[in-house]
Amino acid sequence: MSMYRLFKSCLAVFTISAGLSAAPAAHAERGPATPEEQARVIALAAVADKDPLAAMTSPEGRWFMKWSDDVPDYNFGPDKGAFLLMNNAKGDLRRVVRFQHDLSSAVFQLEHQIHDPQKNPADFDAKTIAALKGLLHAYETMLTTHPDIRAPQLDEAIAARDKGTLADFVKALPPMPPR
Repeated sequence: MSMYRLFKSCLAVFTISAGLSAAPAAHAERGPATPEEQARVIALAAVADKDPLAAMTSPEGRWFMKWSDDVPDYNFGPDKGAFLLMNNAKGDLRRVVRFQHDLSSAVFQLEHQIHDPQKNPADFDAKTIAALKGLLHAYETMLTTHPDIRAPQLDEAIAARDKGTLADFVKALPPMPPR
């Protein structure tokens, strides 16, 4: 191997290693959610309540998606309700469902100071129901202007919500696939 190729190989390994070691450090430097950030999330939810697609594509919506991935003191992970319903939605609806699920989950967790709902099954179930209610509201809002996005799985969830059996509907869903 020529010295030049050896140098390039070593440089590539060094660059990748430096990037990998810097990622956790950058995340660690992030710090916990601030009161100002929490207020931004709550304000974004109020906007999304009226126009979920506009909220998702706004600068605040893009900020929220990055923030929810980066903030170290909260775990806004997925749940089986969102997984199944997201897989049955198409196009803009799929993106909005995911966004609204994440936003509704975050608002619920911030309001109840639940940092990691997976540590307590009751918290996880409550977070799942709150997130599902939020995404169903977004779906209904979008249907008023986009009736062609109708999704039978979401319609079933709305019927369950309206009958007061949303928790039973969620419990009957198949488990999420392993990560």
